[in-house]
Amino acid sequence: MMTFAIPSELQKQFEELDEETKSPVQLLFSESLDDRLVGVVNLQHLCDEQTVPFLIASLEDTSQDVVLTAVTSLWEIASQLAVEPLIACLTSSHSPKVRDEALLALKELVNQDHLLILLDKLTLEDVFLQQSVLVLLRKIHDIQALPYIAPFLESDLENLRLAAVVTLRYLNQLTHFPPALALAADQSTEVRKEAMLTFAHLDQPEVLSILIQSLREDSSWEVRRNAAQALERKSDPLSAEALASAISDQHWQVRKFAMRALNPLVAEQFVPNIIPLLCDDYSDVRKEAALALGGVCSDQAKTALQQSLSDADIEVRIASEKSLSRQAA
Repeated sequence: MMTFAIPSELQKQFEELDEETKSPVQLLFSESLDDRLVGVVNLQHLCDEQTVPFLIASLEDTSQDVVLTAVTSLWEIASQLAVEPLIACLTSSHSPKVRDEALLALKELVNQDHLLILLDKLTLEDVFLQQSVLVLLRKIHDIQALPYIAPFLESDLENLRLAAVVTLRYLNQLTHFPPALALAADQSTEVRKEAMLTFAHLDQPEVLSILIQSLREDSSWEVRRNAAQALERKSDPLSAEALASAISDQHWQVRKFAMRALNPLVAEQFVPNIIPLLCDDYSDVRKEAALALGGVCSDQAKTALQQSLSDADIEVRIASEKSLSRQAA
């Protein structure tokens, strides 16, 4: 006859369960893996908050399949009691599936009350845990986390530098942080890409020149595209010349976002650069060019827009009509 030893610290909670719930809970403490799997799956279907302490106990099961189902169950129940135990599932001792599931659950469950717990975990030498905590800090937005995040910007590991520079842009009230600017020259394209988007949220004077330089010179079209997106947010007249040059970039996404960023800064001097884009191979680029020309009252711009009224793409035609109406107003 199979016996199930409920841990003494859980005995009281076990006695308070109804009979329907007791059976699958007992299975969690079986020596048989099949029993434990059946038990944890049944508890997932029940989705009963009274089972939280037992599901938390299952997070220490030797089977990662049991742990994974327990994580999913705790996520569905959404009990705050599960937050710290779920954080423990982010470590390298767990399978990638368990870590990923725990991270998804925690993205919904963590709040300001867990800030100090998360910052403490950042000091542990576990790359998987550190990366996940950096992601979770984006949910909390607290500037107090900055001194803990900053060292990861200089990590030897690309994934930690990447996670850290993304997290910076989620921190409330962060407008100046010089150590981040060095990432514009990071060896990793992924890090540089995210650095561009983070710089859009920083107000220090050097940021504009860094974004312009990246737009002009970076070898990655993705970095150049993101630099253009950041410059759109800045909307600084000092970037207009660089944007007017970038609308001729070899990659269409750079052309599109440079054109969009140039739109509020457009001047008659840029019309000769913009008009050729009305014949671009990509309709997204043609549309942005048509919209930008609406800000210039010149015969050259008007003639070009009238010709684009016959564009094959309806959105380009609509953009051209809007710009012509704007010029006529």
